[in-house]
Amino acid sequence: MSKELKILYVEDDKENREGLIELLSGDIINGYEISMDGEESFIGCAKKVNNYHIVILDLFEGKAGAGGNPSGLTTLEEIRKSIFIPIIFYSGNTTKVNNLKSQVIGVATKGEGVENLKSEIERLTQHNLPYLRENIHKHIENEFRKYFWDVIQKENNKFKPEDNDYSLGYLLLRNIGNSLSKENIANVLEDASINQDKVHPMEFYIYPIISREFENGDIVQDNNSGEVFVILTPSCDFVERFDGGGKSLGRKAENVLLAQAALLCDRDELKNYLDTKSKSNKNKLAELVTSKNDRYFFLPGTPFIRNRVVDFQNKKVIKYESLKSDFTIIAKLDNPFAQSMTASFIRYYNRIGFPDIDVEYVLNKL
Repeated sequence: MSKELKILYVEDDKENREGLIELLSGDIINGYEISMDGEESFIGCAKKVNNYHIVILDLFEGKAGAGGNPSGLTTLEEIRKSIFIPIIFYSGNTTKVNNLKSQVIGVATKGEGVENLKSEIERLTQHNLPYLRENIHKHIENEFRKYFWDVIQKENNKFKPEDNDYSLGYLLLRNIGNSLSKENIANVLEDASINQDKVHPMEFYIYPIISREFENGDIVQDNNSGEVFVILTPSCDFVERFDGGGKSLGRKAENVLLAQAALLCDRDELKNYLDTKSKSNKNKLAELVTSKNDRYFFLPGTPFIRNRVVDFQNKKVIKYESLKSDFTIIAKLDNPFAQSMTASFIRYYNRIGFPDIDVEYVLNKL
């Protein structure tokens, strides 16, 4: 049985609105059965989208064209202020919104036929995006229920009614954060392709980074050269210290240690493998990607960072003031990956060479 995909179509022209609803209702797109409702007015419709998976927006109120009123853009801004839901602009003139097309906004031109609109619906449902909000709500509600009934109430000998020295809300939120295991993430995303035994690239990073002090594991980009580095200096060295009178004593990190993160596509290991596809070259590339050698640490590619390799031999020291003024944080390595990178760096530079013993001499003396 197909899963229902509920769509709200905002269109002030009655004939166009009812015609599209009749055409698409009951249709199957990407395995989902379309269920459509119509809305005539652009004003206030943002309050009605909560029960839908996708909103199809006409762009112009009245006739499309240079002199028309692009009320669809105003509606988009209203929706953005209150809720997330995938949007598809569907208009005879899409010039004003073509630049908005993304992984969460679709654009389809009426003159190109309804198949163009269907393609956008299919694209936005490829990775279960329309159901993400609904599934997250279900997950949080379930964790909320289990926490208060199965823990707080069940263990009322620990959480006594007369005690007020703890925050149930804080404990609940910590519990919800910990509940997002890889298995539960796969359930929320409804993505059976997620390998429970392997690390997904997105697990490596925290993104985006809200403006804050620098930390160990931050991935930063030189605003001038475009080069990318990882911060190796411990996070505690960036903390500003104060004396008893509140006067700043500065930071320990007057100088900051960086390791370059070069593009994987520039590495010989990848070039040699692509040239020959030999098993030996594949093994060398795999060793690099899995960070088997402590000299290197692999950063897997995502939409915000390309595949890169940190080389602990390519280091440089810069002043803290230069880091603050000339570098931008791209993302941060999450734990345990930041810890693993730091451990690899320490192992690489703390290794002690051991000279080869003269085996022949020893064996001849036996």
